[in-house]
Amino acid sequence: MAAPALFPVRQEESCALFPCAWETSNQVTDPVSDMDDDLDEKYFLEALVDTTDAIFTAVRADGSIAWINSAFVRVTGFTFEEAVGRKVWEFRCPDEIDDGRRAFQAAGFEADGRRFESCWLTKDGRTICLSWTTRSLRNPDGSLHFRVGTAIDVTAGRETEKRAKNLSLLLDRLMDAIILISDERRIIYCNAAATELYRMPQEEMLGQYTDIFVPDAESARMAEFVMDIRRDRKPVETDTWSRRGDGTQVPVHLRVTPIIDDDGLITAVASVSYDISHRMALEERERQAAERAQLLGNLVENLGDPVFHIRPDGTISYVNSACQLVYGYAKEEMLDRPSSMLHPEDRMATMERYVQQVQQSDRAIVLETEALHKDGSRFPVELRSTALLDREGAFLGIGSVVRDMTRQKELEAELRRMADTDALTGLANRHRVSRVADTEVRRALRYNRGLAVVTCDLDHFKAVNDEHGHAGGDIALKAFADAAGECLRQPMDLLGRVGGEEFAVILPETDLAGAERVAERIRSAVEQIRISYQGREFGLTVSLGVSQLLDGETSLEAAMNRADDALYRAKENGRNRVEVAQG
Repeated sequence: MAAPALFPVRQEESCALFPCAWETSNQVTDPVSDMDDDLDEKYFLEALVDTTDAIFTAVRADGSIAWINSAFVRVTGFTFEEAVGRKVWEFRCPDEIDDGRRAFQAAGFEADGRRFESCWLTKDGRTICLSWTTRSLRNPDGSLHFRVGTAIDVTAGRETEKRAKNLSLLLDRLMDAIILISDERRIIYCNAAATELYRMPQEEMLGQYTDIFVPDAESARMAEFVMDIRRDRKPVETDTWSRRGDGTQVPVHLRVTPIIDDDGLITAVASVSYDISHRMALEERERQAAERAQLLGNLVENLGDPVFHIRPDGTISYVNSACQLVYGYAKEEMLDRPSSMLHPEDRMATMERYVQQVQQSDRAIVLETEALHKDGSRFPVELRSTALLDREGAFLGIGSVVRDMTRQKELEAELRRMADTDALTGLANRHRVSRVADTEVRRALRYNRGLAVVTCDLDHFKAVNDEHGHAGGDIALKAFADAAGECLRQPMDLLGRVGGEEFAVILPETDLAGAERVAERIRSAVEQIRISYQGREFGLTVSLGVSQLLDGETSLEAAMNRADDALYRAKENGRNRVEVAQG
């Protein structure tokens, strides 16, 4: 909106509102009179101030606005009528109003021509920044008549400066090193992170060629890198080594972006880099961890024992190759299935208690139990299980190593058999006879059942050895074992070798008369044995003593002694006979 005529003010003020531009004194004088008659001076001045983008104001001594030009209206949004008569400082931002009033009232003539800036509030509420120059017009008595001011709107410039400052502060707070490089490859900007990364003060870094940061070993590759940027005119990234100001080298990730002007020319490049030492160390640790994991995986996969990972919900998440060999299931048949499929039904309660124990322990827990094969057969196993936790202590499930104990149990049984068995005859040895005797005595006493014992001794066995040798004697002992065993209840009765040619028979749930009948069957069977050895034939006879556990006895020792006494009587009475102990 154009300002009205220059003089909508009091007539006495109008003559001195705009002194001639060429006037050298601050004294108010008459307007020039030698201008073209067709162009009145006031209209010339009005046209002049209304064709510029600069704001013009005339302010009375009391601070009230007497006149404004069109630029004032365009910039602030206030019309001529809204502005004239208001105090000039009232247009400032609220927090500057008091300062503006004091500055206006305190300003003397010496302030004329000095530039200052103030923030004004437009009619629509925007804040603008105006750069002012003022001049005081005096009355003949030297008092202030008007203060004429011109202002330029520098809001955009100040906003740009503010953004640049904020951007600079922001860049200085970034952790990445940022460097701006001119087309001549000189550094024209660097942020604080760049000075820290490259260990060189900013004042030393600015103006340097970027080559100072390139180690000799990287120079050829980095030259090709720069050529790629200029050719492709696109951002390029790479990992490289950089030389620092202190001579050390650091691995960095580098991203370089060309800056292209409106004419399509590359005027500069922006480099963003950061230290990747930690990343490289982490990658190296991850590589080593991956190698270890691969080695451990191969080791576990090739173990002869089954290895399982059981999730917290009881399903199987991992099995190694040995699981198929031991359990008969293919991997696909076990994964994601309940682990209970591998345990017999009658062992479930035991396994539940075992799992709870493993979860509550910080060490491996071992359990011997039975597992279930795919074909339905059961086999003995040893479980060694550990609770698996993450770094925060959360339960991840159970890791188990399973050992098939079938062969071991067979070996243990064989060892026990060998420890309890006479190697020549296959009968129970003295240790087993003694152990079984104790067991049967406790059973007889508990259930009030009879218990008898028979002792046997081959007749003239020394003569057999002398005549046929020890090999012939061994054959005779085996023949007796076979014949006597046929006369017993299997596996209830026990026949054992307790000496060279001495044997004992334990007869559970048998009274004295029954034991005597068993002894007689043995005697008769032995008497019928015929042995052929080295072209010669010979026979055997045996003498036997019979006894039983008596009331009040808690071991079979006394009964065995009585049976031995009866055996000696059988020997004395001609051999090949049965004698029963008295009492």
